[in-house]
Amino acid sequence: MSFLTIPSQEGLFKTIKTSKSAGEAEGHSRTDAAEKNDDEEDDEDDDDTDDVRFIPRCSPVPRKRGASIFDETAEYMRIHQALSAGKRVSFADTTGGDLVDVREFVAFDSDEEDTAKWQEEEAKYRKAEREPTYRVHPEFHVPSGGVLLQAVRSNKVEVERISPLEDEPLAFSGVIRVLNISFHKAVYIRSTMDSWGTYFDHPAEYVFGSNVDNTDQFSFKLSFAPPYTTHGSRIEFVVRYETSVGDYWANNLSRNYAVTLLLSYEDDTAQTSTDMFNTVNMVGTRGVLWWRRG
Repeated sequence: MSFLTIPSQEGLFKTIKTSKSAGEAEGHSRTDAAEKNDDEEDDEDDDDTDDVRFIPRCSPVPRKRGASIFDETAEYMRIHQALSAGKRVSFADTTGGDLVDVREFVAFDSDEEDTAKWQEEEAKYRKAEREPTYRVHPEFHVPSGGVLLQAVRSNKVEVERISPLEDEPLAFSGVIRVLNISFHKAVYIRSTMDSWGTYFDHPAEYVFGSNVDNTDQFSFKLSFAPPYTTHGSRIEFVVRYETSVGDYWANNLSRNYAVTLLLSYEDDTAQTSTDMFNTVNMVGTRGVLWWRRG
């Protein structure tokens, strides 16, 4: 007993049964008459013997025929000939040249040795860097002698001296003279290098054995620091004197104390000396000429 599996999707196919030949039909008719009362199992066997075909309800979509291998080969050859039509290959021997060109190369030294040689050669032509000479220049005058003592008695505090430091070309030291009006006292130097955008208070140190005419001395040190180490950089400062009686300020008559940094080079110094020598010679020549004319 055979079974026919029907697709689950209905309506996609239709079933057609094909009839047998006339002889076979007549034989089946006689058999059916004799076995008319057979059970359903014999009927099912008869149904299995029928020729059943499934025909789709719609015709398949026709496909476009692809190019044959001959067509593809012909198209490839056509494109290849079109691309290589303007190119020709020739060899050197056809023009009288050599097919082989032999060249000898010298082995290089290591990278470190090569770098050292380059640096040595470059140093021969590199201009020597000039070391600048720094010099601090106070932009104010300090009183001295009796004028200083009179100013200290009047203002209670005054700047007495500003001096450069030999070992520190970017620094300078100073001495403050104060009136001894209190045993407990302190002196601070308020300085700035950016026109009072920022400032710092530096404590000054008491100088032992400096008491003269009821006055004492305090010392301090200020120095230029990057990026304020170029020519023309300035340090401005004022002095605050703190006592148990009150605070007193020294600010150069409200103009502040200022120290400027000056830079010079050896070449500039030599050029200046040469110019001065030429000027002296010109003056001397003019003097001789004027004396002859007289």
